Amino acid sequence: MKTILVTGTNKGIGLEFARQYLNEGFKVIATCRNLSKLDGLNGLVNSFPDKISIYQMELLDEKSIEDFSLGIKDIPIDIFINNAGVTFGYSRNAKLSNTGISLNKLNAFGHIQTENWLPIFKANCIAPLLLAQLLYKNIMLGKEKKMVFISSKPASISENTGGSMYMSRSSRSALNQVIKSLSIDLLGEGISVASISPGWVKTDSGGLNALIDVNTSVTGIRNVIENLTIKNSGKFWDYNGEFIPW
Repeated sequence: MKTILVTGTNKGIGLEFARQYLNEGFKVIATCRNLSKLDGLNGLVNSFPDKISIYQMELLDEKSIEDFSLGIKDIPIDIFINNAGVTFGYSRNAKLSNTGISLNKLNAFGHIQTENWLPIFKANCIAPLLLAQLLYKNIMLGKEKKMVFISSKPASISENTGGSMYMSRSSRSALNQVIKSLSIDLLGEGISVASISPGWVKTDSGGLNALIDVNTSVTGIRNVIENLTIKNSGKFWDYNGEFIPW
């Protein structure tokens, strides 16, 4: 039985990953920031008590990442899906909680502040690599040997025709560079690596005006993962299986 590790599973895309993989008989290791806010995960625990394990992990806390890796020491992982991250001002109507301030405005030229940018960069670029380093041994114990990182189409420099979204774009573009290097460094180990955009999805961050639902996005991403091999490792994919230019 294959084991899938998915980060950021308490809602949205991460929760849908867990649901779909569990429904198909896989074992799932799920992480979330707060164990007291499991939301939809509680239902999955009740339905699949022997197939899902839930751990607390905060990407902005390196000790939390290290503690999590120690908690799953020596457990083989076939597919690692780094879904957790920070999306800042992506949806058209995003608001900063309890302030009414547009997140899009804080992510636009003339309003960028270091205090907002640094944690986003850490969560979206640095932490995923630190986690990948710690999970390397688990991946080597698995059979599939796949590392998948959820990025976003706005990370593409070639397709940036709209400007703005400085923090979101730059952190994901940097992640893509990390992913490309990983694909080269881990090639000899037989580990396949991919960057995948989930599309514009109807979630809390994507907003109600988004184009697709989580089922469509995750089903598409899983097809991409299924077709991921060492021969096409190191590519930037859309959820529908098309390549995105860097």
